[in-house]
Amino acid sequence: MQQAKGDMERVHIDITVNPTSPSPPVPLVGPQIPAKLLAIMKKYKYNWRLDQLSKPVHVTKKYMPRPATALPRPRQFPKLNDEIKFYSDQLSRPPLRHLYVNRRSFEKTSKTYRRKINKNIRKAWGSIYNFYKKKERDRRQRQLRQQAKGKEKKASPDFKRTTDLAKPKPTFGPEPIKKKASKIFSNFDRLGELAAPKPYVIEKPKSLDVNPAALTYQPTEKIIQLAQLPARLLNLPKPLEPGQVKRSALRYNVTPRIEEMAQPKKRSEKSKEDEDYDPWAISKNALKYKATPRILEMAKPIERS
Repeated sequence: MQQAKGDMERVHIDITVNPTSPSPPVPLVGPQIPAKLLAIMKKYKYNWRLDQLSKPVHVTKKYMPRPATALPRPRQFPKLNDEIKFYSDQLSRPPLRHLYVNRRSFEKTSKTYRRKINKNIRKAWGSIYNFYKKKERDRRQRQLRQQAKGKEKKASPDFKRTTDLAKPKPTFGPEPIKKKASKIFSNFDRLGELAAPKPYVIEKPKSLDVNPAALTYQPTEKIIQLAQLPARLLNLPKPLEPGQVKRSALRYNVTPRIEEMAQPKKRSEKSKEDEDYDPWAISKNALKYKATPRILEMAKPIERS
């Protein structure tokens, strides 16, 4: 069958595409919150962290005026110094007579009471007000202990031991110094050689020798550059020779003020160095001076009786 020109050839093609599953999700990096905890957190608007951050760090209570029926605040008494505390503690200890009477009367009450009363008795004996009583008690107790022990029999004296101790101690002299035997001189044949002075040879010091490695050393460009003088030291002005004057100084025109200041000072006609100076001369200002009544009073000589 022939087809007309211009007609397009149509071909039916079946394409079967197999659907593929989506790529797996990327695992989250970091701590995972349990599902049970997430369910609890969804119930509340703010989580625990926000609740903790919302709490103030420094809580300041609101000022509330005291009610009229409130009790007055307790008065704060001043603190006592150490001296008053010490004497107050000493005075607070009960007398020994009362303590001994109480122990004798209530000793069989309980062990706790007996322990407390004995503690207070020991504390009372340590008081400064029972110092001399304690001294007398200790002295009597020592006497009773000595009487209980009894007088021991005195041991018979050991005369042999006494005579040994009475003997003077032996004195030991210094040990004799052992002198070494003198060596006999036997080099009489070489006596002239030994007596002659030794020849003195001047050795060249090693510090003046040049290191052989320095003779074959080849300096680098940087070393050669550093060894040369910089340009600022090459263009220095020539130093002035003593006695020479600059040409500009010879052509200088002096101002009248400079010339006036260059002149030496004129001294007064009469000076201390002059021969005509009179040390007893009175100045003209002293002759014109008018003394006050106080000066005149002080200038009078003292009246002597």
